[in-house]
Amino acid sequence: MEDVFDTTGRPPKGWMHAIFHGGPYGEDVGRCIPGPPAPTTLAVPLAEDGVHVYRLWTVGSWSDPDDPIAVYNPDGPPVPPSLLTGQEKEWVRDRHQKEGLGPLKLVALAPDGRLVRDPDASIIEAMLAGLRHREYLLLQRMTDQGEGDWYLQVLLDEDDSYEVVHQAGTAAEREGTRSASQTAVCDAVLRWAADQSSWQSAREGPKTGDDS
Repeated sequence: MEDVFDTTGRPPKGWMHAIFHGGPYGEDVGRCIPGPPAPTTLAVPLAEDGVHVYRLWTVGSWSDPDDPIAVYNPDGPPVPPSLLTGQEKEWVRDRHQKEGLGPLKLVALAPDGRLVRDPDASIIEAMLAGLRHREYLLLQRMTDQGEGDWYLQVLLDEDDSYEVVHQAGTAAEREGTRSASQTAVCDAVLRWAADQSSWQSAREGPKTGDDS
């Protein structure tokens, strides 16, 4: 991301104000970012090599609603991969069919944006084992099952626990659990991917009731 500062009270066209809590931009005043809308994450190069990832916390305004301010925090909420839209599902299915493969049942979406069609158990295990703190693995069913989306979302939290969110249809049918056991989570995910009803009993921890 290039250095863009605003000293006139308004950001340049195509940019918006931003505040950064901590990190390499923590002391900057008047920094701007592309937008709106504000990017969900910003990867900032470090002087000593590598990158620092900021996560969008909120967007607001001090006084002028036409001058939105994005607030970034390195401890902001982790961002899961986006579910495939209906159109994207059709594109992926068409590609799968053109390659002479059978009906597409499942896709796995990795934190790096990689999409794996019909991943087998070894691939899912490797993707789970490769999660870093604050990263998600998302499995989305591709078979038509009525209204809404069917998916399983796994977050590796900073305390090494796993948050597993499951949705079967609409958001009202979304629920979550938390587990400290990688083995139990892996077992549950593999059973869900295989469409086994026993995956529910493989989960550990109380239901969080995530219906946001």
